[in-house]
Amino acid sequence: MNFIGMSQARRHDIDALRVIAIGLLIIYHITIVFQPWGSLIPGFFQNQDSIELLWIFSGLINVWRIPILFVISGMGVAFSIQKRSFKELILERSLRILLPLIFGSMIITSLGFDFLLMSKDPDHVIFSRYFVEPGHLWFLGNIFLYSILSAPFLFYLKRNSDSFIARSVKFLTGNMYGLIALVVLFILEAEIFVESWRFGNVPFELYAGSLHGFLMGWLCFLSGFIFIFSGNNFWNIVRSYKQNMLACAAFLYLIRFSSVLGDVMVNPPWLMAVESCMWMFSIFGYSHSCLNQKNKLFSYLAPAAYPVYITHMLFTNIACFFVIPMEINALFKFFLIVLLTFSGCLLSYEFLISRSKVLRPLFGLKMNTN
Repeated sequence: MNFIGMSQARRHDIDALRVIAIGLLIIYHITIVFQPWGSLIPGFFQNQDSIELLWIFSGLINVWRIPILFVISGMGVAFSIQKRSFKELILERSLRILLPLIFGSMIITSLGFDFLLMSKDPDHVIFSRYFVEPGHLWFLGNIFLYSILSAPFLFYLKRNSDSFIARSVKFLTGNMYGLIALVVLFILEAEIFVESWRFGNVPFELYAGSLHGFLMGWLCFLSGFIFIFSGNNFWNIVRSYKQNMLACAAFLYLIRFSSVLGDVMVNPPWLMAVESCMWMFSIFGYSHSCLNQKNKLFSYLAPAAYPVYITHMLFTNIACFFVIPMEINALFKFFLIVLLTFSGCLLSYEFLISRSKVLRPLFGLKMNTN
């Protein structure tokens, strides 16, 4: 059943955004290695010489790097349920999300931690301190839970696309007032669950392992579904106002960045929630205008996105294991680790994962029918 009032041609802009967002996330994680607090985050190396200027870039994407991936995941489910029943969706999510999460938690993250342990103890043997830990794959666990928990509501909209609720959803996302109402929901979530002693006093940017991160991610996931469900309405709005939204996002980032440099912190949770939404809306507007056409590079990289995401921390730690001890310039180390990480991820995808009938499903790829 087709319930979406827009062209069903493949959305190349969404594929491209997924690739770009994961690429930025990888660079963000490598940037942490060169921060003075890097080793405080479990599983990360820390270079002796810091490059704190890198955090200007990382700080910019920090409030939307994970939220936009959750929105894109919700969009993916919107396309997926058009040709699937409830049971088929659960099976598809189990094979494409849950299976890679289990495999990655048992093998990939444990192996990545081994290289960190070997850097501290040369006598450490790989898998000698084996443990199951999702690590950076917590994101997959959240997506799976969102899909399961949201499925009844999503299928209600699918089967009742002319109902009052469905029409209301389409109306709200088809005008600026509806988007403002959505931003208010993000503001309420941030004000209630961020920096609150009742809920762990977590910062806005702590998405993993926090109630704030789970609820914010779920809200993003549902938003992504609704943006596709509403047809062209949402996309017309973000394309029309993309310059204004980008200017607003940049202005709010400058306020946040200035507050970090100054003595007075002027970055309350509600303001970061607004900034996060403005970045995402403007990015969706520009991507729909500029990236919604077939591109050979993104067409190749699109199916590689999840395998690269799953393996990137392993290859980052392998690169750090060999590069960090080198007596070379810290900035050169950074670029070398970036190069080695992306090379390891893409080469392993091209020559190992994508060509193996056994490995493909373990990394979230469809079985090759050729």
